[in-house]
Amino acid sequence: MNKKTQMILWSIILVIVCILIGGYIYINIDRIIKGNVHPEVTFEIQDYGKIKMELYPEYAPNTVTNFIRLVEKGYYDNKVFYGKDEISLYAGRNSEGQAENPKTSLIFDGIDAGNEYDYEYQIPGEFIANGYEDNTLKHEKGIITLIRNDYTQYVPSLSKESYNSGNAQLGIIMGADASNLNGSYAAFGKVTEGLDILENIYNNSEISVSESTDNASAEGATTADAETESIQKFANYPVITSATVDTKGVNFGDPTIEEAFDYESYIYNLMSSYYGNQ
Repeated sequence: MNKKTQMILWSIILVIVCILIGGYIYINIDRIIKGNVHPEVTFEIQDYGKIKMELYPEYAPNTVTNFIRLVEKGYYDNKVFYGKDEISLYAGRNSEGQAENPKTSLIFDGIDAGNEYDYEYQIPGEFIANGYEDNTLKHEKGIITLIRNDYTQYVPSLSKESYNSGNAQLGIIMGADASNLNGSYAAFGKVTEGLDILENIYNNSEISVSESTDNASAEGATTADAETESIQKFANYPVITSATVDTKGVNFGDPTIEEAFDYESYIYNLMSSYYGNQ
């Protein structure tokens, strides 16, 4: 190999190394900048007042990015606080108290509603049980966490599908001890103003009568069935009239997403396969 060829080869290697080093530095500087900035989201709640939430991208960066994008796109406007359990207050459903999973056309400007790329999405669960070690944020009073499904109560093998099923539904910790959620749910923010307003909603909102699901079989039961048993739904849902975000001048970019797991289709195909082999 002559000297000219060697110089060209070393120049190419140098360029590649510089690109790799530059990319590594950019990614880490970007991560450091975002990790040191705590965006603030404000919910205006009809007849109750205003609450503010501080977000922690150093613990759950993609969960924070997704939440910011949903707020920016108006997803939470006119959504409601729909119920509670022993430790949490739940928010993010429509005016009928029904879950509305966001679609890709809502969060990405380049996707038109109804086309082949417009689908309900979910985000990877940023918590220890799902292999994400950085989220050590404790579920204490006032902490905001991302609600997800638990399919394992019916199909034990669906742990990954359960861990990665969150998208937009929020839980706000109202009890003194929710340590059982640590490491298995993505905590990503905290109420910094208006906790007394949430306590008013939590303690004084009228509860509706739930339908019994005692006769639901394991095969036919759904996640919604289990929720009816565990969550007390409000008779009159407090409405989030508007949601706004202050990103402190930082562009958090696009969230990492994947197509939502279709549990009902999974069960249908599983049962069809089972009975088809009888």
